[in-house]
Amino acid sequence: MRASTTATLLACTLLSGVALTALAHEDDGKVRDREAAVIAPAWREADGGLAGETFDAQGIVLKAWFPLASIDAVATSGNDCWGYVSPSGREYAIMCVSNGTAVYEVTNPAAPVKLGFVPGAQSLWRDAKVFGNRAYVVTEGGVGIQTINLSQVDSGVITLESTVTAGSGGLATHNVAINEQSGYLYRCGGGSSGLRFYNLNVTPGSPQYVGEWAAYYVHDAQIVSYTSGPYAGKEIAFCCAGLNGGNVETGLYVVDVTNKSAPVLLSRVLYPNARYSHQGWLTEDRKYFLLGDELDEGASQPLTTTYVIDVQNLASLTYVGQFGNSTPAITHNCYTHNGKMFAANYRSGMRVFDVSNAGTPSSVTEVAYFDTYPGSDSAQFNGLWSCFPYFPSGTVIGSDLERGLFVWRMGEDAVQLSFPGGAPSLVSPAGQSLSFDAVVQPGVTVTNKRFYYNTPGGTQALSVSPVDADTFSVNLPAVACGSTVGFAVEFTTATEVFRLPSTGFLPATAAFGVATGFTDEMEIDQGWTVGGAGDAATAGLWVRADPVGTAAQPEDDHTVAGVRCWITSNGAVGGAVGAADIDGGQTTLTSPNFDATVVDTPYISYWRWYSNNGGAAPNEDSMPVEISNDGGASWVQLELVTENAAAWVQKNFRIADVLAPTSTMRIRFRARDLLSGSVVEAGVDDVKVYGYDCTVARPADVNGDGTVDGADLGILLGNWGNSGAGDIDGNGQVDGADLGARVADWG
Repeated sequence: MRASTTATLLACTLLSGVALTALAHEDDGKVRDREAAVIAPAWREADGGLAGETFDAQGIVLKAWFPLASIDAVATSGNDCWGYVSPSGREYAIMCVSNGTAVYEVTNPAAPVKLGFVPGAQSLWRDAKVFGNRAYVVTEGGVGIQTINLSQVDSGVITLESTVTAGSGGLATHNVAINEQSGYLYRCGGGSSGLRFYNLNVTPGSPQYVGEWAAYYVHDAQIVSYTSGPYAGKEIAFCCAGLNGGNVETGLYVVDVTNKSAPVLLSRVLYPNARYSHQGWLTEDRKYFLLGDELDEGASQPLTTTYVIDVQNLASLTYVGQFGNSTPAITHNCYTHNGKMFAANYRSGMRVFDVSNAGTPSSVTEVAYFDTYPGSDSAQFNGLWSCFPYFPSGTVIGSDLERGLFVWRMGEDAVQLSFPGGAPSLVSPAGQSLSFDAVVQPGVTVTNKRFYYNTPGGTQALSVSPVDADTFSVNLPAVACGSTVGFAVEFTTATEVFRLPSTGFLPATAAFGVATGFTDEMEIDQGWTVGGAGDAATAGLWVRADPVGTAAQPEDDHTVAGVRCWITSNGAVGGAVGAADIDGGQTTLTSPNFDATVVDTPYISYWRWYSNNGGAAPNEDSMPVEISNDGGASWVQLELVTENAAAWVQKNFRIADVLAPTSTMRIRFRARDLLSGSVVEAGVDDVKVYGYDCTVARPADVNGDGTVDGADLGILLGNWGNSGAGDIDGNGQVDGADLGARVADWG
């Protein structure tokens, strides 16, 4: 069974400018897709947390999260991360952001502590690696190499020791690689540069430039020393490289860098569907190189892809095959450890694969994940940038463009909490008993069991009662119908706190049921209209159809058993991404009238698709969604869609929060291409008006006429001693207990 772990945190976005370098290379997609930093409080498991953003996960537990503003007040984006273990065994995370580098102690992953911050040049790109007791940081911002001394980090002291500017090709660097066996540092990329070599053995605080390999642009590399076999004594660089900034003849290049004065290209392989060889890592037996291409997803590859290259013969590399998972997210950085590959795959977060048999790519399976970008796995440059899985404790860290530093642990928890069949989305306003499971591993002692119930009146700690060895129950108190509530379970051992969800509360609504007032799955025409004041679009007008998929438009509608939705036109199968998108202005889709007064506390729900990340001016347009309660004479905005999810996204709004519910409601969607000619596609499906049922259940109303009276008594007496109508308590026969319940509910 596929288990899911959620972690929730209060989060919102803050619009802020992002200062970027002027360098142009393949990573310009990161500039195109930039989003504001997510603003949220720093959270540590040891401290608890507040309700908010939800992260989907399997097999990975969130221990701490430090959003960008908590790393540094003016940081606008995150980038690379790495780790350091001091001689005492204490563990430290090195987190790079747009304006510098932070160091956190993560020895206790549930309670990390920020120790310091070293400012650096403003840039979207920053990379760090460690040798000895120093971290070496580079950036496209053009400062050379920053050397950060970590020798006193156990005392909370970190210092910028030097900034090295020696070397050819300018001061900009895209990535840094270090061979800890040989003690050499390699600057990768920056402008059109290849590899630049630095000796760390003599003066590690001030690396000495000793040479370069400039035949090709090198985007990233792993460098290792061979101590046995046919390559014993050789230092070999595995380079993700190519010509013209890496865009031409892109592939894996193997270079002998043993002689720093005369490096030698041993071989290369240009794998199938190559777009841009970005980064990769050797399997631990050094038989295979696992390579990620940053530009193939969404183009030549519809799903996340890792390429497997046989490197056992360095003079003749062989492409073996590829593996991936079911998401379309872009690959970025990957590292291998203990038979697994830890991959930071942008919008799908960290994905962990079993690569113990990587030579047979079809056998590679995903074994765990933690999605840091809720709501979308599309092929865009947002989300998780990198990860580091090498701490001896098993702690793993990740660095996210919009969400900062994540601290995780893998594997089964000592206490596993769950709700059989899933957590309820409705709870009784009158109060009810609620059960949950808590599986405690053998030998683990639980010191405290808590259940938290969050209502408009505050959060209550409720007592927990055992049902059997693995099942517990709690009695929820009464709460006003229609209230938004939440609950969380927390078990504490001598060393850890286990909570479901990891932070915040599982959401629910207090009601006896849900009533639907209006629903339209778009499979038949219920009276929607296309066109409105201000419409001038010359292409991409709304149509109700089975969508033809492109990189900007869905291939399928949202309805599980349906095929049609409203979409901004269809192009030919296999056509260009902008062949039938909106051009030249606005196109309006308006619903028929619907009655929102037929349900209590009406809500409106819809699924929408919106994409605006292509063309000459991406991210410049938007789609207003508006609602009317007078048949369309006047309109109020529900939301202004700017999110380039390129996925079906559900939205829910309580109508009374916007305007008074009436019997003449309408909703409309105004998709538009108003500015410099971007690719805009939109879709609408599964519109519904619903409300929460607050009618108190009356089981003694046997005939269901709304009143408990003599007619109900007659039915009850007619079935006396037998099962059937009137068996109010459900014990299998109509008896005195049922009569008492009827009398108590009389009238």
